[in-house]
Amino acid sequence: MVPWLCVADKQPGTMTDGRSASMNENLNPFPTWLTSISTPPTVEASAPAGVAVSRRRLTAAKLSAFLGLALLLVTPLHAEEETDLSRKLLDLTEEFSTQLATAARQELIEIAPVNLPVNPPGDCNHYGWPIATTVGDTIIVMHRRIPGHKASGAGRPHEEMSYGIVLRSEDSGKTWSKPYDLRDCMKPDDRTRGGIVPLSHRAKFDKANKSPKGYKVHLHAIGTTCNGPKQVVAINNHGVFRSDDKGHTWKHFSKALRDDTFPHQIINLGPRILDHPQHGLMAFGNWFGEVDSYHKYSERLVAIRSRDGGATWKVEDHPAGFRQYEPAVLLHDEKYLFVTRDQTEVRAHRQMTWSPGAKPQITETNLKDPRLVDTVDLSFNPVTKRLEIVRSERCRMELWLWSMAPADWEKGKWRRECRLLARKGKFYSTADGFHPAGAVIDEKRGMQHVFFYAGHPNGPAGVFRITRTLDTRKLKETLRGTSKE
Repeated sequence: MVPWLCVADKQPGTMTDGRSASMNENLNPFPTWLTSISTPPTVEASAPAGVAVSRRRLTAAKLSAFLGLALLLVTPLHAEEETDLSRKLLDLTEEFSTQLATAARQELIEIAPVNLPVNPPGDCNHYGWPIATTVGDTIIVMHRRIPGHKASGAGRPHEEMSYGIVLRSEDSGKTWSKPYDLRDCMKPDDRTRGGIVPLSHRAKFDKANKSPKGYKVHLHAIGTTCNGPKQVVAINNHGVFRSDDKGHTWKHFSKALRDDTFPHQIINLGPRILDHPQHGLMAFGNWFGEVDSYHKYSERLVAIRSRDGGATWKVEDHPAGFRQYEPAVLLHDEKYLFVTRDQTEVRAHRQMTWSPGAKPQITETNLKDPRLVDTVDLSFNPVTKRLEIVRSERCRMELWLWSMAPADWEKGKWRRECRLLARKGKFYSTADGFHPAGAVIDEKRGMQHVFFYAGHPNGPAGVFRITRTLDTRKLKETLRGTSKE
């Protein structure tokens, strides 16, 4: 058993009140039983009753064996399967597991499951592409539940496949509500408009279906309103949804972004919805083609805007000059800042700076990989006062934290800080992940919650969180990793 993995008493959603169990009920995001039980060189003070532990320094193998026994003693038997599944889906390298145990002991970082495919519907055992927002102390996460990432070898579509599974947490991610399928608030005709598989994914999972009916969205975005009563707005392949009560209940806007009301191509969205006092709700992406032209990339920055809480949307688009894709956006000093994938060769990220009504300014960056770049999270760290991104390096299946002084934005030069995760396997072959976009910052508690998925491209894959300190300097001292640039 990997020592840093926090396993709840039950799989999220199994308790009668809709909440998952927790081993630690206080607000400390780093459970004391976890950090103490995984503390090298000794774990005597935290050993369960009846378990004798030597004071001498434990090897990684001995520590793992002890923790496996310890978890059996403190965890109900029905959770063993979930513990094993978490370990299998993450499949961390031994080097990183050791680093992570040290950092967890110092209460700098924690990795824990959010939603795992323990009892998936049919072949829909790939839970992925999580994004999140907050309303006060409540975290709301949305992710997909589909047959796989890689169509070849994936399972078949199922009536319960969904691109809008939401969970909520009121205790910094330690426990989660029962997963809710946003399609359950849709009208029956809207839920299956054009077929079980949504419009943008029929070319992948239902190739014989050429129906143009459905919602003209690929991927998803989420955000919280700023003015008046806080509302959560979510957009995904099933359309536009809103919650007025912190994610307890949801409303579907039946006509929003639907084929007969949205006379445009499918829009491929970045992960964030922003709320601007003058411009309203805004989401960003690129044109994606139609049902019969899957992955037809455009060289445009597309902005959609709503002034009525998500019911209707207007469009503006501008030439970007390259195939930008899934832009991560941050409103900073009244400027819209983006770090976006360059899909020309899928080997780099570029920056964009934009104001409504204007063409975006493009900046080259040092964010380059041999292949297969992923969507990033872009945020401003209130502790370090620096811009930060969480970025996959799928060429070696790692997650890294990078930073930049806001004054250096136009230079496009990011500083590599530390590695947040390293797993075994080859992307899109024996391993899949991570899409760390749509993370949230808890300034009051001094932490960031990064949500990602991990597993196999044909499933299973599960949703996890990394909760890490905003003191990047301290984190870097422990999790430096090895750069292979």
